[in-house]
Amino acid sequence: MTTIRAAFYARVSGEKQAAAHTIESQIAALSERARFDDAPVPPERQFVDDGYSGATLIRPALDARSGEHRRH
Repeated sequence: MTTIRAAFYARVSGEKQAAAHTIESQIAALSERARFDDAPVPPERQFVDDGYSGATLIRPALDARSGEHRRH
């Protein structure tokens, strides 16, 4: 049997979404789907750039996710 190690990355697309707190709904939807797929995502593999717009490449969680991917 293969073990699935799931992770996810969430961010806002702009200042308007950041102000509307849509990141919380993204995290909830991603977490629910992972549980449905029997691949829950632990906090250390939930990469979230809350408050970092997609308009910039300065996104700490994206960099962390990329580093995590290279290690495995």
